[in-house]
Amino acid sequence: MSTHLSKGERTRQLLDAAIDCFGKKGYHATQVSDIINKAEVARGTFYLYFKSKREIFDAVMMELFQTVNGQIRSLPRDAVDQIPSQIMGNIQRVTRLLMEKPLLAKLLMNEAVGLDAEQDARLQSFYGQILDYIRRGLKQGQEMGFVREGNTSVLAIYLLGGVKEIFYQSFLGTEHPSEGEIVREIYQIVIGAVAHPFLRPELEKQVDSLRSSVA
Repeated sequence: MSTHLSKGERTRQLLDAAIDCFGKKGYHATQVSDIINKAEVARGTFYLYFKSKREIFDAVMMELFQTVNGQIRSLPRDAVDQIPSQIMGNIQRVTRLLMEKPLLAKLLMNEAVGLDAEQDARLQSFYGQILDYIRRGLKQGQEMGFVREGNTSVLAIYLLGGVKEIFYQSFLGTEHPSEGEIVREIYQIVIGAVAHPFLRPELEKQVDSLRSSVA
């Protein structure tokens, strides 16, 4: 059994063990005993921090939502020329996070889906926040002359759905492209879908230099 740890350290230990177990075995197959064995703690210690398997799963998912959201930076409001690199940065940070922590990606895209109405509502809220961020970014881009005219709600849904599927197939499917390949292709998809037509020739010139940063 593990030595004395602070409350924060013990919570971290249990969460890490839960991520490993849920990610590898799935929510339904994982038992509290799996988590405490992985964390090397007594059963009583687990219940001092979490009431049930479901409560620690909810804690894992909440942390995941916050971690993903933390990788997204707002687009600059007064510098159109900085928007491409900021878009690239957001794509790169989220891709790197999910590639470095594939078990988190599996939890987000597979294990949490369809668990029950409560968890589905949390997922809907999480993706709703991202969708709202994309929509507001597109609207801002239109006002700055970077984004073409169009329905920002429809464009936001298209971009979120496409990116989610790329991540899902890359991490859980049979295709396993590199981080650089994922970032480059998502970036070009985004630019091709939303950039104002008169900006595209110049943006295409920037692709090679931006690609080099994620090669």
